[in-house]
Amino acid sequence: MYLCNGKMNRKYYLSFVLLTSIFTTALWGQGYEFSSQNKKALKNYAKAENAYLQKDNREAILYLHKAVKADRQFIEAWLMLGDAYAELKDNENALHAYEQAVEISPDFFPRVYYFIGNLRFDRGDYRGAITNYSLYRDRVVPGTPSFKEVENAIDQAGFAEYCVAHPVVQNIYAVNGRINSAADDYVNYVSQDGNRMILTRKELFDTLHPEQLYIERFYQSYRINDEWKDPDTLAISWDEGMSIGGMNISVDGRRMYFTGCNFPGGFGSCDLYFSFREGDRWMPPLNMGSIVNSQWWDSQPIISPDGKWLFYASRRTGGKGGSDLWMSIRLESGKWSPPINLGDSINTVGNEMAPFLHADGKTLYFSSDRHRGLGGSDLFVSRKDETGRWSKAKNLGYPINTHDNEINIVVSLDGKQAWLSSDREGGKGKVDIYTLEVNAGNAPHQVVFVNGNVKDGATGRPLGARIELTDLITSRVVDTTTSDRMTGEFLMVLQPGKKYAFNIAKKGYVFYSEHFNLDTTGVRSVNKDFLLSPLRDGATLVLNNLFFDFDRATIREVSYPELDRLADLLLANPSLHIHIAGHTDNVGDMEYNRLLSERRARAVFDYLAEKGIAPRRMEYKGYGDSVPVASNETAGGRAKNRRTEITFVE
Repeated sequence: MYLCNGKMNRKYYLSFVLLTSIFTTALWGQGYEFSSQNKKALKNYAKAENAYLQKDNREAILYLHKAVKADRQFIEAWLMLGDAYAELKDNENALHAYEQAVEISPDFFPRVYYFIGNLRFDRGDYRGAITNYSLYRDRVVPGTPSFKEVENAIDQAGFAEYCVAHPVVQNIYAVNGRINSAADDYVNYVSQDGNRMILTRKELFDTLHPEQLYIERFYQSYRINDEWKDPDTLAISWDEGMSIGGMNISVDGRRMYFTGCNFPGGFGSCDLYFSFREGDRWMPPLNMGSIVNSQWWDSQPIISPDGKWLFYASRRTGGKGGSDLWMSIRLESGKWSPPINLGDSINTVGNEMAPFLHADGKTLYFSSDRHRGLGGSDLFVSRKDETGRWSKAKNLGYPINTHDNEINIVVSLDGKQAWLSSDREGGKGKVDIYTLEVNAGNAPHQVVFVNGNVKDGATGRPLGARIELTDLITSRVVDTTTSDRMTGEFLMVLQPGKKYAFNIAKKGYVFYSEHFNLDTTGVRSVNKDFLLSPLRDGATLVLNNLFFDFDRATIREVSYPELDRLADLLLANPSLHIHIAGHTDNVGDMEYNRLLSERRARAVFDYLAEKGIAPRRMEYKGYGDSVPVASNETAGGRAKNRRTEITFVE
């Protein structure tokens, strides 16, 4: 039984393989008897043979048509005509010519059944492919390489046929509006809200650049009322006249990783580059260096959501085949590690390209022309387990994949929708952008994200601030970013099942403190403005990442990073004093609560004193349940009331 979403590898590439006609190369002089004795047919065949050997297939086709016109039973001419058409990728005429040869003599050249099977496979006629592969297998000696080759071809066609009979999604359609054009259009990035797309368009060069046939440019389009508008050229001042492409943008939309070919100072034919966006402006790009880049072709980079893993395609030495997928790790020094090949689960002797790592950091989509598929290039998925190993590539299935070429895919942050580039039939250009709802078997893991804007709490002015995410279980900082100083925007991805401390800091402001407990179900992503209070007399701070043992004043170790931030802030501002206020909910005896809150406030006082903060700069008091900030009627309200609050005094 076939499993269309199974994890099976294809060992042999089934695109058309040309064998030089067995009827050429001096057979005339060896007394070979052709199937035709017609002199006109033989004369044209000889001219065609010479043109074919000179790789002038169009000239060969002209003479071969004259040959078969003179003698319709001239089987050698039909076979060579099939070869010539196939080299020109005119598969319909190649198929017709080969089938004419079989009709004349079914056993004259058994290999032709394999050729016909390939051509039928390439057009999506998998049943016809199986029929012809089987006819060839019946004429081949078992156990030989040719027998194994055709057995694999039959299995491949059966797999493809099963996929078509068991589609994984019902609807896949070209994106509406005006994104797709007569040129080649490739999706690169879709914003978190699904209303902004960045794409690459491969267009014919204008007459001012006759030395190049095509140019690739980045475009962006906005979706308004569910319709994509005319794309505008992405405003990049430094791309004038440069050969750019293979681009991806980080999940927050602010870091661009792209391919630049033949740039000044590059290391190979195509290198990886990086640019950072401030407001609406993309900064001049930086080459990612000689460790990431090679003297060969390096392209199609994508960065992990935390910025620590870089995936890309490369034809460098040491790979499995043509183009492989590689990974570099950002070291603590900020430099990139030497690239690591992603291994046999993903890479083959063919071409693996267009990696797309979802924001979950575990689900990798890519294209391959060698893994078990339905046609030219198919899209696949691999998942990283807890040990860091990647699973065997899994075909995304039909109709995501077809007998045409599926080139790359982008999956939304929530994992529900995807956009892919394909040259399938029915598009406006050779390559168009299509969209679909992602089925459960291909979906990434759920992620939670914080999408916000950092602003001055007094003026509303956008702020560029440092945002830090700490795992509350390991006390390890797992991600950092900065908000855009022009807009205040940022986006940070969190993983369900975790507990995080979330902090925003900027010089001259009270740092923002919050915690996210994501080990509960139904957690929603956060979209909000984060207001920072200027650091001045009367400013307050709730230590949301301060935790005590139950019913005690013992500070848990997980709280130390939060208190250390407060200590660092006070050390950097020696004129500041603080009032430490302890608060509880109203559960229990009022006096007991007051004493508990006072002991907890004192514990913070003692911790800061140990960190070098002079006791004279601090005072503390326990207020019990006397100053609630929320209703004590709900668990959420009581949790807000149980707090330690800092007031800054000049």
